[in-house]
Amino acid sequence: MTMKPQIKAMYLAVKDMDRAVKFYEDIFDVKVSSKDERMSSFDLGNISFLLFNPAVDGEEVSSGNNVVPNIQVEDVNKMLDLVKSKNCEIVMPLEKIEKYQIFQVKDTEGNVIEFYQKEG
Repeated sequence: MTMKPQIKAMYLAVKDMDRAVKFYEDIFDVKVSSKDERMSSFDLGNISFLLFNPAVDGEEVSSGNNVVPNIQVEDVNKMLDLVKSKNCEIVMPLEKIEKYQIFQVKDTEGNVIEFYQKEG
């Protein structure tokens, strides 16, 4: 019997849990489900999005560019305005790639995240 892999959760390494939680609460427009200094979780329905502070466990995990979450949004221009208002560094400006409008930014912890909107 083979099992089809399914991603149910993912986490990003962060340096400042409070700052990261505030950022993602604003981006996802949802309150954090659970929070402590080591791990915080957002329930996004089909996936748990977690923030992990490796320093709490004495681990050294690099943050920034270790994974690129690809987040679908209803209005890519509205999301671009929101992340600009948070002084996020735009690492890939808004562009059209086939039937998608896509841009990438660095979050408050240096992780690259991508937002996209499917046209039509």
